Amino acid sequence: MKAANAAAAAAAPAPDPAATPAALGPAPADAPKISIASLLGPVTLSGFGDFYYSFDPNHPQDNMEELRSFESPTNGFDFNMAELILDKAADTTSSESRVGYHISAGYGTAAKIVNGSDNPLFTDDANFFVKEAYVDYIAPLGKGLTITVGKFVTPMGAEVIESNANWNYSRGLLFDYAIPFFHFGASAKYAFNSKIALTGYLVNGWNNTIISHAAIFDGQFGPSSGLTYGVSLAYTPNMKWSVTTNYFAGPVTGAIGTSGQTLNDWKQISDTTIGYTPNAKWAFQINGDYGFGPRYYFGDCFDDDVKASGRPIRQGGTPICDHTPSVNWGGIAGYVKYTFNPKSNLAVRYEWFDDPDGYEGLLENFFTGEFFDGWAQEVTATYSYNLTSALLVRGEYRYDFASQPIFQQSLSSPIGAVKEQNTALISFVYSFSSANLK
Repeated sequence: MKAANAAAAAAAPAPDPAATPAALGPAPADAPKISIASLLGPVTLSGFGDFYYSFDPNHPQDNMEELRSFESPTNGFDFNMAELILDKAADTTSSESRVGYHISAGYGTAAKIVNGSDNPLFTDDANFFVKEAYVDYIAPLGKGLTITVGKFVTPMGAEVIESNANWNYSRGLLFDYAIPFFHFGASAKYAFNSKIALTGYLVNGWNNTIISHAAIFDGQFGPSSGLTYGVSLAYTPNMKWSVTTNYFAGPVTGAIGTSGQTLNDWKQISDTTIGYTPNAKWAFQINGDYGFGPRYYFGDCFDDDVKASGRPIRQGGTPICDHTPSVNWGGIAGYVKYTFNPKSNLAVRYEWFDDPDGYEGLLENFFTGEFFDGWAQEVTATYSYNLTSALLVRGEYRYDFASQPIFQQSLSSPIGAVKEQNTALISFVYSFSSANLK
């Protein structure tokens, strides 16, 4: 049988090579291309690196600029921040997809500053931080109620921690002094329609990973907030206008010594940001903050003369007694941005911040350690150029001035401190996202 089959095969005519593809059917399609985006699926991995060089002609002796946070180191290069972000947006396509999450971690000067703002018992000066870590769930209530639990940045203000998401490179006075950096707790957001959304918050105060009123510093107590309540209303009537207003309030203790406060004192703030974009070239923003709360009490305050004064009295930079029961602070910031083309724009910011009772400790004389009651203002101009789609280069000039001499001079200066500060910098921010990688 095998011999017959072999003979038949040998006698059969050879197949026509030209007819073979048609006989075999269409050629198989190319195998799908594997990319980072396809591997991650609904998850996005993104991040950026942020470096800058700044110059301050005041030549402060510690090379730290006053009224600055993340970009305070001057007269040299600084690694402002590197950040990695893992994000999965929640949606309503299925019951499983209703859950999302967001995790971002960073390293650099910005991380150190944010860590230092946390509850005194848990403050550290590490250059690494977990900026945000939260879970979202879209509950099937009405059009969808988005519940968020974890650590997240504050909804207040016109600026954010990431420099490449702001119009200017340096962060403003209101960002640094009027509002917190982050909250830890829960929120619930409901969008009534495409124009109006309302969010409620229950969080551990301002910049508190956890709430603690435990003793520190030889049996004394540090300022700490209790559970704080907040509400945020976002209104976008059309493509040109946007309005967001926030209100947060919660009990706070500021006791440092035996004559301290209780959690019957409340710290409150109202924050509003208005945006207007009339066309593709021009964009405007205005941000205002007003806050009030208990002054932190220092020392024993047993001296009747000190108590009767009703004003803070300090000697050699050491607080003796603050007897003012309630103080306030506030400010306003205006922003203008002009876009020359898709690659470049110019942004100008003006700010005025008033701290008449020294609540935020804004105005401090570096040489005496004394805090002053007063105001500060600044004007900033920033030119941004996208060298590539991923690399943003910025040049910036900023002029700060205050009601008191708070800006350091060099050790050789006979003045010690002045009321003005001029600074210039150039920054480089490289950004990436897996959604753009092929």
